[in-house]
Amino acid sequence: MHSPFFLSDNMSLCAIPSAQIIPDESIFSGYESSHPLTVKHFKEMQDGTYWFQRLLTIESSFMKNVNEHSKKVIAHVQKLEGEKEFDIVYGGGGLAIIHAALMAKVYGYSVCLFDKFGVGITHRDWNISYQELLVLRDCGLFTEEQLQSFITCTYRSGFVKFHDANSAIKTPHLWMDHVLDNALDANALLSAARDIVLSHGGTILDNAHFESIIVDGRMAHVTIKEHGIERIINTSLFIDGMGAFSPIAKSLNPNAPFTHCCPTVGTISSGFKTGTGEREVDFSVGEILVTNEDMLPDGRQLIWEGFPSSNDRFVTYLFFYDAIDSPSDKSLLNLYELFFEKLSSYKEPGEHFDIGRPLFGIIPSYSHKGFGNARISADDNILCIGDAAALSSPLSYCGFGSFVRNLPRMTKALHQAMQSNKLTSASLKTINAFESRVAIMSNFAAFLQGKNGQPANTVNETMNLFMDVLAHLPNHVAQEVFRDTMKWESYNLMMSTVPKRHPMSYKILIRTHGFWGLLRWALNFAGFTLSEKRRKS
Repeated sequence: MHSPFFLSDNMSLCAIPSAQIIPDESIFSGYESSHPLTVKHFKEMQDGTYWFQRLLTIESSFMKNVNEHSKKVIAHVQKLEGEKEFDIVYGGGGLAIIHAALMAKVYGYSVCLFDKFGVGITHRDWNISYQELLVLRDCGLFTEEQLQSFITCTYRSGFVKFHDANSAIKTPHLWMDHVLDNALDANALLSAARDIVLSHGGTILDNAHFESIIVDGRMAHVTIKEHGIERIINTSLFIDGMGAFSPIAKSLNPNAPFTHCCPTVGTISSGFKTGTGEREVDFSVGEILVTNEDMLPDGRQLIWEGFPSSNDRFVTYLFFYDAIDSPSDKSLLNLYELFFEKLSSYKEPGEHFDIGRPLFGIIPSYSHKGFGNARISADDNILCIGDAAALSSPLSYCGFGSFVRNLPRMTKALHQAMQSNKLTSASLKTINAFESRVAIMSNFAAFLQGKNGQPANTVNETMNLFMDVLAHLPNHVAQEVFRDTMKWESYNLMMSTVPKRHPMSYKILIRTHGFWGLLRWALNFAGFTLSEKRRKS
């Protein structure tokens, strides 16, 4: 064990696009009575009106995505005229810019990126193990020195703990080393990727909106609106990195762009009381999943996550797992009100408590019901990545980890497709972040989704059962579960241990999944098995 290691005292807190208009406090009108705590704290933040506007934008985008029919934004024609301006055009400025930087620097493609806000800026923060982060070195994007400069804190260990006051199964903290134990300055990493794009001749368009796309299998015409003026960009390939509410992802999957989601709110803050007590912040420890109460009356099981992000700042998240078609309240505004109401029950703010920046998002995932990938993430001259592809883990919802893990494989395959001009849907659909070992974890994620009418202790008691099993297995099994790197042998060891330690556990399986859910689990397992056999052959 070692002490926490801090590499940066000044992580970027409120980096916003320089050309972005900051709204005045009238934006809070209409919310002060319904969300008094949320408005109070956003008013106290630097550029709080900007972040509140971003919050409202995500809230309205989510409601439109779920409730409205998809707008037709993709058109197919026999042949497009004109010469291409760029090899690849990217919509979205988050994870997309890392992909673009690699394609420009390593493979030499001309790239263009646009975002409706700013390219290279995110409203979330990331944590990852060091070994996983080194993928960005190994694929030639950053040096190890650069990667270390993005790390704001490395903590000695992390744990998972589910509330067990009303559970028949009592479990201690499940401690794990090298799991999500490096906090990153996400905006610093994205800014460095932006610099790479520009230094390799790339074009970046901030405050530009996607409108539509026309494709012919050889070329795409992408229509964007920049400062209110329409512009058409010709390209060989359009990569959709526009996030969970991408109109392209919705068009490709009109019935279910994603099946599950994780509404998440939080802050980067300083001034918590420090120490080793349950409600104190220990800057040497990361808290991966923590519950301190049973389910709410509507069935939501609120879960906390906390980890140090510098020598005096602590990231705190509150979230819950849910099916997209459930009646549960998925409003981020309402969740923020709960966050500020319940924060002191998780970590106690001290006299000088200060919120540096809010963190929020609705993270998507897709539950696969068969042997392989059921999500459509490509069309002629179109490829979805990141949250637009919705192929990250339905258990950890670690989109950054999934993206980094699959980046070398996906960019190499894309380079081969570009070189051979194989840019039709049939070719591009094989380039995705689907992993059978991740897909099968959706069956475990179901245990974290509370339902109205269940006993309030259902999620906690079920998860305490699994934490007890993991505690009695070799440490690497729990690490694989929470790093989304589950090996076939580890999975079988875990599943065979469950009935040995808890013979009545089959009742929980039936109650949670039902017949069709268990059948889907069996199909996922068969797909996992076949994938492992192909990998080893």
